[in-house]
Amino acid sequence: MASEDTRTRILEAAGQVVLERGAAGLTLEAVAQAAGLSKGGLLYHFGTKEALLMAMVDRLIEVTETRIQAHRTTDTEPGSWARGYIRACAVDDVPANDPTGRLGVALLAAGATRPDLTASLRDRQATWRERLHDDGIDPANAQIARLAADGLWLSDIFGLPVLSDDERPGVIERLEKLTRP
Repeated sequence: MASEDTRTRILEAAGQVVLERGAAGLTLEAVAQAAGLSKGGLLYHFGTKEALLMAMVDRLIEVTETRIQAHRTTDTEPGSWARGYIRACAVDDVPANDPTGRLGVALLAAGATRPDLTASLRDRQATWRERLHDDGIDPANAQIARLAADGLWLSDIFGLPVLSDDERPGVIERLEKLTRP
């Protein structure tokens, strides 16, 4: 258990490094320091920077799916998976400095130059697509809502002021309306 706690601490520290220094500032030394470990201690858990990045992508998947399932504990109507995905992407209730939530996505942008680092996320797409198709609503509406939610998410990650604070709730409400039968 202590080993898993240390891994989680390292992943959270890596997210914090990205928050503070950007993706280019993500070095093993910086992460080790932020996690309160020696570089050797970090390397024990993640042998390379690439292994750390892949673990961060896996953590992003885990956090997303946990948020979807949390939503579905109170929403059991058709389209609940799609609405959970919208809520997971809309991270309005997540602190701006959350290192495993929205900041994990910043690493996806960094990994764009190395598609092999995001293989687990690409692999998960078939499962998510199937869940949307089996969600009890029009599959095209579910996909439109999902793609729009991804756009909201990425806009947040890159700090793009696509929506004003006044517009955002209405857009999310409209997306969720698409997911109702």
